[in-house]
Amino acid sequence: MFSPRFIVLLVLMLQFNGMSSQELTEFKWKKRILLIIDTNNDLPVRDLQVGKFISRYEEMEERDLVLFVFTGKEVLDMDGLKTNVDPQKISYGEFQGVVLIGKDGSVKLRKKFFVEPNEIFHLIDQMPMRRSEMKNR
Repeated sequence: MFSPRFIVLLVLMLQFNGMSSQELTEFKWKKRILLIIDTNNDLPVRDLQVGKFISRYEEMEERDLVLFVFTGKEVLDMDGLKTNVDPQKISYGEFQGVVLIGKDGSVKLRKKFFVEPNEIFHLIDQMPMRRSEMKNR
């Protein structure tokens, strides 16, 4: 027989493995997506932008906000690890900057670098769905 600890570990591993192979569209109605687009590989700008959000992780989590970096060749998570998200399904032309995608899948903000986290948080907090979430918590 398997121990309860083993079963919990197995379930968590399966969930994590499934999450790593998700497409961005699979977050619809579950998470808001902050997509950092840096196809020019301007690492100092990208690192500064990502770092500002990572330092405010708890506020991101509170708003159901996940961060991805699109380099043109791959999609990275906020830890800089390659995801299984197909980069060919992301198309923003020559745009370099930040795109906020709401839980409904629509683009809420598209702005060139540098974007302060407070601007994103304020925008999210004005959304009807977010206001409902805050009321219910």
